[in-house]
Amino acid sequence: MKHYILVRIKTPKKTNFLLKLNRLNVDIRNIVYESEYLKFQILDKDLKKVKKYLISYPIEIIDETGIYKLKKELKKNNLLITGIIFASIIFLLLSNIIVEINIIHEDSTLRELISESLKEQGVTSLSFKKSYDEYEQIIENIKNEYKDKIEWIEIDVEGMVINIRVEERIINNYEKDYSTCHIVANKSGIIKSITTEKGVSEVSINDYVKKGDILINGEIKLNEEVKSSVCASGSVYAEVWYNVSASIPMSEEKLKDTGKMRYNIMIKKGSKERVILKSRVGDTKRVENILLFKIFGYEVYLQKEYEVEKEIYTYTEEEALEKGVSIINEKLELKLDNFESIIKEKVLQKSVKNNNIYIDMFVAVKEQIGVKEYFNESRSDTHDEEYNEHTNGIN
Repeated sequence: MKHYILVRIKTPKKTNFLLKLNRLNVDIRNIVYESEYLKFQILDKDLKKVKKYLISYPIEIIDETGIYKLKKELKKNNLLITGIIFASIIFLLLSNIIVEINIIHEDSTLRELISESLKEQGVTSLSFKKSYDEYEQIIENIKNEYKDKIEWIEIDVEGMVINIRVEERIINNYEKDYSTCHIVANKSGIIKSITTEKGVSEVSINDYVKKGDILINGEIKLNEEVKSSVCASGSVYAEVWYNVSASIPMSEEKLKDTGKMRYNIMIKKGSKERVILKSRVGDTKRVENILLFKIFGYEVYLQKEYEVEKEIYTYTEEEALEKGVSIINEKLELKLDNFESIIKEKVLQKSVKNNNIYIDMFVAVKEQIGVKEYFNESRSDTHDEEYNEHTNGIN
């Protein structure tokens, strides 16, 4: 695109001046004759040529386009532009900094434990925010560290504030009579298999049972009369059902190898690591460490640094849906033992909003539903369920 400059020159010999411009092959347009001045437009690239060969004719620039106008505007508004850039940088920095961390729980001891764990993992006031995956990993680390204290924990980032909601694990320490018990259902479902070791089976394959129903009776009866009582044992698997919701981003940042790789030497002692050479592939890299030898408590590694570049991959609706179903199945399977499995699944509803796909899914699972319920010679009306290996539901 051509950019023209509006100029004028004071000269009584207007025709001669225009002829000279013509001999210099200067593109002239919109010529205006005034009493003392000649006003016209020329290409910005011809300005230097005119100034060089027609030095006796001082040219006054009236208006510019293109780079000349941009330079003029930048110079005129440099303080404003500098202020806007500075304010934008400050805003960007502040929007990615944590200024407050709220741990929402009434127990001060538990709050202190979580606060210390967060500090160890780099989550403190005036620190930079972490990614969604990093916060998920931090949650898992805290749950694993305090298995006997925490039932559930969630990190919610709201602007520059992090709210951490936690539910304490309640452990009943009162004494029970462990000599007699039933196996009861901790969930409703359809019986798929039952193995009785002690006691009397009260259900059959394909029976529908409700939560609290006796599956294996600890009371041994003859002609409706209780002859003896035992602590029932065995395993009962049933088909149980879940409605699960999930949201999956339609786009994802992925790392792609550029093919550039450099070697380095890394020395490690305990949790401290130090490389010998400065990285030559930049900050965005993938690292592989190969142990060379150990000496005096030090570990020496050959380090391969692979340069990677970030790229945004956008999923189709079908790909995002498939990914969401896969994630749900993986989370469910993590909570299942070797004899439990997903029987069937069905997407009930899906919608796309704000670059996310939201799905509601029905899942049927073959799951162990039998738990012990203790009693004293006769069944208590109040269920005393113990969940040593299973919970009431899958979160």
